[in-house]
Amino acid sequence: MSISWARALIIARREYLTTVRRKAFLFTMIGMPLYFGFVMTMAIKPEVSDRRETLRKFARLGVVDSSGVFAGAPREIRTAIAVDPFKDPLKTETYRTAVVFYPDQAGAEQALRARQIAQALVIPADYLATGKVRRYVLSSGLFSNTSAGRPVERWLVRGLLAGHVDSARIERAARPAGEMALYSLDKEGRFQLKDDRREVFEFMLPFMFAMLLGLCIVTGGQYLLQGVSEEKESRILESLLCTVTAEDLLAGKLLGLGGAGLTLVAVWLGTGAVIGAPSMAMLEFHFPPLLLALGIAYFLLGYLFYASLMTGVGAITNNMREAQQFAFMFTFANFVPFIMLSVLMNHPDGPLAVGLSLFPPTAPVTMMLRAATPSATVPPWQIGLSLVLLAGAAWLAVRTAARVFRIGLLLYGKTPNLPEILRWARTGR
Repeated sequence: MSISWARALIIARREYLTTVRRKAFLFTMIGMPLYFGFVMTMAIKPEVSDRRETLRKFARLGVVDSSGVFAGAPREIRTAIAVDPFKDPLKTETYRTAVVFYPDQAGAEQALRARQIAQALVIPADYLATGKVRRYVLSSGLFSNTSAGRPVERWLVRGLLAGHVDSARIERAARPAGEMALYSLDKEGRFQLKDDRREVFEFMLPFMFAMLLGLCIVTGGQYLLQGVSEEKESRILESLLCTVTAEDLLAGKLLGLGGAGLTLVAVWLGTGAVIGAPSMAMLEFHFPPLLLALGIAYFLLGYLFYASLMTGVGAITNNMREAQQFAFMFTFANFVPFIMLSVLMNHPDGPLAVGLSLFPPTAPVTMMLRAATPSATVPPWQIGLSLVLLAGAAWLAVRTAARVFRIGLLLYGKTPNLPEILRWARTGR
């Protein structure tokens, strides 16, 4: 594959400047972080607000005690939760629930239907032997059920021990591990405190970093696919091939559009660093520079692999719609790790995680998920082997794309079948 790098760099400069000056590129660069920030806020904030709203509405609890065990139980439930566990975990808000006793279940149900109470708790006569209770609500949601259920459980504990144990022991029995601190080993071999904020941050960091990498790889490949398809449809390629070779054109497009993708990575990482810096400082979380270098290496090799495939697809198809249909089969592999996200995050050293991080189509995203997870340690040999396999796959993709690209550029009117494409890839004819 003979390439004139002088002509390739001219093409690369033109492709880069044309791409970054497009309104769509600027919208993607600025709008994408804002969009994801908005989506994450809309996904998390309602859950926290719903929990607080559920406790606010839980003003009265109706109790039917057929066992007689809870005659001396407290007539009020106090529940304290953090106002914002991520900004200020020490600031709490207390919600009070009055406990009203009813002689029978029919009276409690009538009060519940009339909305005089928020919930009804029926305690059978054999409660001490079986532990069975029934709780009645007007409606139940995924998170509201848990939020309102825990205060009831703590009230049952206090009611069982009332008059038998001092108040301090009752409080500890109701919340035996309310202030439990969890420490786990980090990558440096030190025990580090884990709280709600850190756990969320440790999940979001690898998720966002891998998502960023996957989006940039696919975006660069899509720019290349779109450029080749549009130029082929408009017959501009016929004029270009009068002055440059197909290899020069391929190299220029790969370099120029790869630079545009790298620009997206730099801007998005910079934005994330500025926004996340206060949280990282508060949690004493340090972003390892090696992780950034590893991310760039996987971006370059992953982009080269997928962009070469997109180039070949653009060369053999007749229009943009047809090209996107073929390209979807390749780009989908880049996001397969997100389908198995829970397994990869919970078992970053498991056989599935190792296998996906060595398989070239899924290696960039999977390896960055593993490497960015603070509680996971990826052996250096796996990183090295993954990069070697991905580099080999990228080189093979470039070689194959160059052969298909050279023949398919001037092919119009008929999409070649699979045997023809394989012959071009193998022999270049």
